[in-house]
Amino acid sequence: MSQYSPKGMPSFIEKELEIIDDMVKPKLKKSSLYMFISIPLLSVSIINLFFMLVITGYSRDMLIALGIYALLGAVGAAIFKESKHVNKEIRDIGMDHIIKRIKDSEHVNDYMKDKYINNVKAKPKFSMQTFFNFLTEEHQRKKMMEN
Repeated sequence: MSQYSPKGMPSFIEKELEIIDDMVKPKLKKSSLYMFISIPLLSVSIINLFFMLVITGYSRDMLIALGIYALLGAVGAAIFKESKHVNKEIRDIGMDHIIKRIKDSEHVNDYMKDKYINNVKAKPKFSMQTFFNFLTEEHQRKKMMEN
């Protein structure tokens, strides 16, 4: 098998990405479902409330409809917030795996492990790039030990 996958990434990085993907897949489905439900609820609610209150003006006859649209908006907002919470859990699962994987490495010295872990914690937005750098260094050290 070639060292490089069809996506252009080395196979050792692809393998780690697949592990993380398998770990977060159930949460990702849940988050997608929540977003799929919440966006239409919020959109319908906001648009209808806007037209009912701003365009046509307020009247007592619309009280039940206003309540229903407000309730739809509240439910949509709650589901949207839950989706954000699930997305945070997904990031945490990925970060925990990255840190655990770095700690468990037998080929990289402790100083470099600490450096990578501190970098992942300090710059979470760049954690994947740091992880790729770690995996590349680990792979190079494995190859050197084999020779």
